[in-house]
Amino acid sequence: MAEAEYDFIVVGAGSAGCAVAGRLAEANFSVLLLEAGGKDRSPWIHIPLGYSKLYDDPAVNWCYTSQPEPHLNQRRLFQPRGKVLGGTGAINGMIYMRGQPEDFDGWADAGCSGWSWHDVLPFFKSCEDQERGGDDYHGTGGPVSVSDLRTTHELGEAFHQASETLGVPRNDDFNGPQQLGTGYVQTTTRKGWRWSTASGYLRGAAKANIDIKLHAMVDRILIADKRATGVAWTDRSGAHKATARREVVVCAGAFNSPQLLEISGIGQASRLQQHGIEPTHNLPGVGENLQDHFGIGAEYRSTKPSTVNDLYNNPLRGGLQLLRFLLFRTGPFADNGNYSNTFICSSPDIERPDMMVTFMAWCTDENLKPHPFSGFTILAEHMRPNSRGSVHVTGARPTDQPAIQFNFLAEERDQQAALAGLKFGRKIAQTAPMSDCVDYEITPGPDMTSDDELLAYCRSAGLSLLHPVGSCKMGPSSDTQAVVDPRLRVHGLTGLRVVDASIMPRIVTGNTNAATIMIGEKGASIILEDNKG
Repeated sequence: MAEAEYDFIVVGAGSAGCAVAGRLAEANFSVLLLEAGGKDRSPWIHIPLGYSKLYDDPAVNWCYTSQPEPHLNQRRLFQPRGKVLGGTGAINGMIYMRGQPEDFDGWADAGCSGWSWHDVLPFFKSCEDQERGGDDYHGTGGPVSVSDLRTTHELGEAFHQASETLGVPRNDDFNGPQQLGTGYVQTTTRKGWRWSTASGYLRGAAKANIDIKLHAMVDRILIADKRATGVAWTDRSGAHKATARREVVVCAGAFNSPQLLEISGIGQASRLQQHGIEPTHNLPGVGENLQDHFGIGAEYRSTKPSTVNDLYNNPLRGGLQLLRFLLFRTGPFADNGNYSNTFICSSPDIERPDMMVTFMAWCTDENLKPHPFSGFTILAEHMRPNSRGSVHVTGARPTDQPAIQFNFLAEERDQQAALAGLKFGRKIAQTAPMSDCVDYEITPGPDMTSDDELLAYCRSAGLSLLHPVGSCKMGPSSDTQAVVDPRLRVHGLTGLRVVDASIMPRIVTGNTNAATIMIGEKGASIILEDNKG
């Protein structure tokens, strides 16, 4: 049987991959879209609060674990990643946060021409269908629905008012003129339902030109004479190959994109040889430059019985709220439980916010089981870390879990930021009207006050915010860690690009899904420009 041929092969149907495949197919190119997961059939995917049910569900989740973290008491950090159509965008918290203009201007200043804020804003707008309508910062009619939370929350309101009392201005749009401030988040939802890029891009005119293969584990990218010619994959029916007439586009995410490059022989040659992989293209930066946001939470027993814990611990109440959602698309099941953010600077010498303090309407044990009482968490999240990690293969098979190393808190500056964020979060809890909602602080506990004690708490309780980026870094050829150029072409090869969160040279100051979708949108535009005629 002859190998199937397509104009483009896209590996990974996540937030960026669906955008790339959809835009290329709209332009009447034939696209093979390969996804290792299955169909997004689980109802918990589509009910916004249902993502808590997917956190460790191996049916839709790779359930990765990091290597022991040397600065976090050798703890291994759980890493849920989407194994389903829509990728991690089908199981995440849905928060739509772009980052700051200076983030993207920094990319351009580092040699990534075409990626300044002026360059990327049109792509943020073109992919967006903003519920509030269009303006200088927002677009309408795009594939990605962005909506306000369906309901306000009494604890969220108290969080905002306490933040304002502490001098933080109210901000109703963290994706508008400035990020500094306190307010509610927006989410990638539509009329109360989750809206992933699979929902938005894989329909309409594009659908006829996309051949979607599910449960397709890509074994390797096929390389001949320094050109990517196709891919080999395995699914439930056996082994397959396909040829790309134009390009192979890798959109497998910050962990699996470098893994796929490495098992295909693209990476640091000596490392590949250690795992029995024959090097085809020496590229030392593959898998380096891994970044993520670090979070440290303070947990509280609440005087207000309006938390997710109360829904979990009272089946009748939870059932009634689920019925409310099914009938009217309102109530806590229509939201994500992460209602409110306060953006601040962690130090007076920092000119723009680098710390996001989040109100979360639950608190749980180590296994994510809600405590048997009303509770909430105020989570301090350092958004511009200096520490860098890596992700590399542990074997030659795509099913071998990669070795993920974040190196959180390796840098003194990151330690000081975590302390500042934790202290500010506790200060919010101690300020009226938030203080009226606090029965007592569970962790770190009121007796823990010194910097040494609090830093030890950060090491014992801090966590990944599940925003991995940077492991296939974009940069000029002069950058020895760069994997792709500003056109997202893999350095030294033709016919091969990486288009996903892994290309970020530096992590954005905000949740990363919105920027990842933009990368898919802009990446598709670049590919179409380069394939005219």
